[in-house]
Amino acid sequence: MKLLEFIVASSLLTLMPGPDILFVMAQSIVQGRKTGIAVALGLCSGLFVHTALAALGISLIIASSPILFAAIRYAGIAYLIYMGIVSLRSRNDASVSIADSTATLQNESAGTFGKLYRTGITMNLLNPKIILFFLAFFPQFLDKTSATPRIDILILGTTFAAVAITIFTIVALVADWVSARFGARQVPPATLAWIRAGVYWTIAMLFLFY
Repeated sequence: MKLLEFIVASSLLTLMPGPDILFVMAQSIVQGRKTGIAVALGLCSGLFVHTALAALGISLIIASSPILFAAIRYAGIAYLIYMGIVSLRSRNDASVSIADSTATLQNESAGTFGKLYRTGITMNLLNPKIILFFLAFFPQFLDKTSATPRIDILILGTTFAAVAITIFTIVALVADWVSARFGARQVPPATLAWIRAGVYWTIAMLFLFY
């Protein structure tokens, strides 16, 4: 098993622009690093499920079934569209002052860690392209003569999740710093609601075409 090469390749792939890193970055900019990290933990928790599916051969079954693959794909898109609608429905009155907006945002961030964690894991599990990624990427680093291929897949999956959470956490911290430095959060809650909805809908489009 080529573990070192796998870590390097995983790091480069995680840093590439995609739905996951975009969502972590956007949440960190809008609501702070804690929410970004919550999303990152959710996304990476989903990776353990994908790893188990790959090790058990279930991923191959899903990937080879156009109906199953499409069902998961469109369920993910529908979920993201729904979350965008929820963001708009929960927006506050646009006339709230900037000072009140900041206080509201801080309270909201404190109370949504679990919700964003669940959002992250749901997004990950409803992204069937991760299944294809695992099937295409992992075999390149496995020893074909290994007597324990399933254990090797579990090791690679755990390693990939560790790399992802490390990079996503760094992205969340940097995005939070940039947001605080340039005052990106000093906007009315109604505007923030539209931004969050826009992020969800953008990622839905990425699920469709990415």
